Amino acid sequence: MTSALLLATWIIGTGGQDPTPPSTPHWPLVPDSLFAINGIVNGAAQLQHVSVALRADSTPLDKVASDKDVTSTTLALPSSTPIWRSLEILFTSTADGTLAKFGGVSIVVKSGHIWFSHDGGLLDIAPIKVDSLNDIQLVKQYDSLLAYVNGERANQTITPPAPLLPLQVGLETWKGTIIGVCGYYKVLSGDEVIGNLHAGQVMSKALYADTKTVTVDAELGAMTAVPELSQIAPYRSALVAEEYTILNIAAGRMSALKTGMKIRIFRWGLKGGDKTDVAKIKTGDKATMTIQPLSADPKYEKEFQVDTLDGDISALYFVDITPAK
Repeated sequence: MTSALLLATWIIGTGGQDPTPPSTPHWPLVPDSLFAINGIVNGAAQLQHVSVALRADSTPLDKVASDKDVTSTTLALPSSTPIWRSLEILFTSTADGTLAKFGGVSIVVKSGHIWFSHDGGLLDIAPIKVDSLNDIQLVKQYDSLLAYVNGERANQTITPPAPLLPLQVGLETWKGTIIGVCGYYKVLSGDEVIGNLHAGQVMSKALYADTKTVTVDAELGAMTAVPELSQIAPYRSALVAEEYTILNIAAGRMSALKTGMKIRIFRWGLKGGDKTDVAKIKTGDKATMTIQPLSADPKYEKEFQVDTLDGDISALYFVDITPAK
């Protein structure tokens, strides 16, 4: 199951200003944008590929197939939209790959640096931070593009041989996350570049913030037998421990959780003296559950708990709080 994309797209006409959507806090800072796309997918999936083109442009735009790990979006602008004169890309990179392509020019991440690529040649622009947030802003001055990488102005410029649209960000080989893409119809000043950088950092932090709960698709690998009521007397309710493997993170985000990892989940085995449906499950069964850390709510830690699973000091402990249907 693919998670829902936290995505905002809008177009601001020349000289106009729209309110910032709730999912894009304070970004883009400069209001004179032609288009803005931002988002990651909750949990493991990522926004990997973005395509932007004018509706009148007949150039085909390849689209990465969406699955549980990556997703993509395409934005078609009205043919009357002015061309972008400044472009901002917020991204993280985990390996070498092509970040963007437009106007016969590619922006390539290689060996911890960002490069301009044209006609088979590579021009070293600046170092980047691997596995961390990066911001590149391109500003068109006359016929050349000047790059700012994480707020620092690069000395090298390049002249695109073709129009700046269509634009592709995050090609098929891309390994990383596209956090934001914004095109501006104006030439950004140095102060505006710095302002956008700081606003992008705020947005990234908000998108990557952990949520209190997470909904997971998981498979049962081991379980604790539900005890008889007489075994827990005088208690009448008990939480039992089960070992699940996370198949997919369907909603929410916790940085400690990854697809494929094993976790301990406590679920009600006895409730008010009666056995729950947990007593009927078996290993290999799959379930969708909303969970939270066991330690997040003291009332669960005070409940009677039964855990006969092998000890694992590295296991993360959660409690199933899925709303009753």
